[in-house]
Amino acid sequence: MSFMVVLFRVAGIMVFAPFFNGSAFPPQVKVILPLIVALTLGPMVPRDQLPTEFGLAQLTGMVFGEMLIGLVIGLAASFIFGALQLAGQIIGFQLGFSIINVIDPQTMVETSVISILNNFIGLTLFLLVNGHHWFFLAVSESLSYLPVGGVHLSGALAQEIFRLSGQIFVSGLRIAGPVVAVTVVADVVIGIIGRAAPQINILIVGMPLKTLVGFTTLSIALYFLPTFLGASFLQLSRDLIGLVHSMR
Repeated sequence: MSFMVVLFRVAGIMVFAPFFNGSAFPPQVKVILPLIVALTLGPMVPRDQLPTEFGLAQLTGMVFGEMLIGLVIGLAASFIFGALQLAGQIIGFQLGFSIINVIDPQTMVETSVISILNNFIGLTLFLLVNGHHWFFLAVSESLSYLPVGGVHLSGALAQEIFRLSGQIFVSGLRIAGPVVAVTVVADVVIGIIGRAAPQINILIVGMPLKTLVGFTTLSIALYFLPTFLGASFLQLSRDLIGLVHSMR
């Protein structure tokens, strides 16, 4: 029974968690990894939390409850990468790349090339700081804090999810902010030049100039992106534990 408890919690993480939910992650590993983690963490489940007898209804409720823990943990981590994709969409629109989308190999969805770049950078940094280990640490924490079948959808949990989901827009705008600000200034300057010198073809000169300025700003902003993501990932490690505590 302890093996099944850990298995369902880890299986829930695989649905939304970054890196694990990508199509590039081998399906065989998605099946084998929860089994290995369940074998490793299974002995940590307190014996007094395991039900001695139960029926089909209790078993079904326990399965959904244990998977819900993993789903919430994985969903919370995906919000940071949602912010990266949002920032990429905004930057791509400002640089004129919104009319050309490509298939993201992680999600198999058409998206901006800047979103794919941001996603790969974020995923690389996430793996470098061992962020994928935090999911298993959160599961380990939940084994000692959340009893089997003891998860509750409380107001504190909903408030925490809403707060984390709101960070998609806040963080996305902060990441895309420098490029947006510079391109808006470039639009104003190009507009003034067009009014001052009508003989200049703004449609031909303005767009390449705006793209050049935007790419220069993007190159500079990418230098500071790891610092911003490092702080976000560090906060994520705390938020995952906080989510576990709010589910009790």
